[in-house]
Amino acid sequence: MRRAVLSLLLLLAPALPALAQGNRVGEGPPKAPAPAAQCPDDMRAYADTDAVLTCACPAELTGRGTVRGTGTYTADSATCLAAVHAGMIARGGGEVTVEMLPGQPRHPGTTRNGVTSGNAGPSQASFRFQGVPQQAAAPAPVGPTVLGQCPDNMAAFTDAGEVVTCTCPASLLGQGSVWGTDIYTADSGTCRAALHAGMVGRQGGPVTMEMLDGQPRYVGTTRNGVTSANYGSYKASFRFQGEPVARPAQPQPAAAPAQCPDDMLAYAGSDEVLACTCPASLLGRGSVWGTDIYTADSGTCRAALHAGMIGRQGGPVTVEMLEGQPRYVGTTRNGVTSANYGAYQASFRFQGEPRRRQAAGPAGPALCPDTMLAYADSDEALSCLCPGEATLRGSVWGTDIYTADSGTCRAAVHAGVIGLTGGTVSLQMLPGQPRYVGTTRNGLASSNYNAYRASFRFEGGQRASAPVQAPVEESLRRTGQVQLYITFRVNSADLDIAAAPVLTELRDALMADPSLRLRLVGHTDSTGTRAVNAPLSQRRAESVRQWLVASGIAAGRLSAEGRGPDEPIADNATEAGRSLNRRVQAARAP
Repeated sequence: MRRAVLSLLLLLAPALPALAQGNRVGEGPPKAPAPAAQCPDDMRAYADTDAVLTCACPAELTGRGTVRGTGTYTADSATCLAAVHAGMIARGGGEVTVEMLPGQPRHPGTTRNGVTSGNAGPSQASFRFQGVPQQAAAPAPVGPTVLGQCPDNMAAFTDAGEVVTCTCPASLLGQGSVWGTDIYTADSGTCRAALHAGMVGRQGGPVTMEMLDGQPRYVGTTRNGVTSANYGSYKASFRFQGEPVARPAQPQPAAAPAQCPDDMLAYAGSDEVLACTCPASLLGRGSVWGTDIYTADSGTCRAALHAGMIGRQGGPVTVEMLEGQPRYVGTTRNGVTSANYGAYQASFRFQGEPRRRQAAGPAGPALCPDTMLAYADSDEALSCLCPGEATLRGSVWGTDIYTADSGTCRAAVHAGVIGLTGGTVSLQMLPGQPRYVGTTRNGLASSNYNAYRASFRFEGGQRASAPVQAPVEESLRRTGQVQLYITFRVNSADLDIAAAPVLTELRDALMADPSLRLRLVGHTDSTGTRAVNAPLSQRRAESVRQWLVASGIAAGRLSAEGRGPDEPIADNATEAGRSLNRRVQAARAP
């Protein structure tokens, strides 16, 4: 009996594993799992859910449809083509797991695995794939994300750390705003920034951008016809890789510092020292407030020209940031007129020695301001120079004590501290007065005025015996003309040796500006007859022209004519007035 039971167990032994798996005796091997259902063309049917779907992508669906986004795709993207883009399957198809997500604010397009996806803005719903991309198993050198057309800006790539290659069509070069220089805010217009950076020309072209962390400040400049703006801290940035294809119009040495910002506002509140380069194209841009110390919103390069740190060809400068000042005094220097301004939050000045000195010389006084308004509410004392022609400008209110808006040099003549020919004056700022009494003195009439907030008076004085010459180059740049008080021999057109310094200034101005052309006009006083004075004035203007030609100025840049006594600028009844009328006028010609 025991032998019979053992035999039965031996017969049943092969069937025991099947019984253990729950199969009945006599059934075949276990069935394979059913294949996953085919993936839908897109995932819109699952919008507003958090469903996770496993499905199969047949090969024929991996080339159909449109895809928008990268990593996370819009719900209307073609499911299987998105799977290829994401690297989850190859073109032969395969099984994927799709996870539904809420809509995203943006979907940047890229080119990956042979599939180009498009950019998209906010979407109602989106999806992504679960699992590890097949391509991750075979490491390859990491290259840039390749797009077709560049996005309008790079905000979609914030915090991505990606390198992106795309193409800027010419139509996008004028779109968007730009903040920064070399490193730009992520919301800057991509292609306009590329033009600013010199990475493309006006025809557009391919660019490669590197995403960066946010910066504490972005400095605006003007480059390649594009003006970027200053900005403070911003969360994300980008810069371009590669060498610029568009160079600045003014060639720079290899070691030259970066281009100077349009103004220094981005550095307000700091004590930084910045070395930068001013191209010639920026010297005419912006307004300037102050002298030697400038408001932070002054045009940087125009201020550098005003300060004499550079010439008309531009060049390197070093700018030092300073605290705000209680006032900024405007002057005219080196062909640039700066304006007065009151208190301002931040300032700058230039380090180093000026290349271009004022005509008065380093030890001479500065030119007097047209009025003393910039010194209102102060008790400052000032010494300055009144050239002869400045004594003819402005109105005057008061006697001995003058309103701060009176013409400074004309008031000096009224006060008797200088003659019409000009000279050096010293003046003291005073509080406002309840009234100002007008009188006629020294050939000038001042007017009455009621209460005014600030005043000045002159201290001492020394009359000039001859007209004081205004700075030649400065006057030409500021007004387009200058009165040359040069001496000739009596009743002759022969130049006196004392005329050499003024003529040398005129020659230097012509050499510094090769485009400058001058009309030289001789004038006389009313002494003698017109028949004598008219040809004499012509010959004197011609003498100046010949001197300049002999000094290396092309004859075609100069013309000479005479007006005799016909165009006086002062009263011929006084010797001072007659001396101002005896002159050669140099006027800019077209």
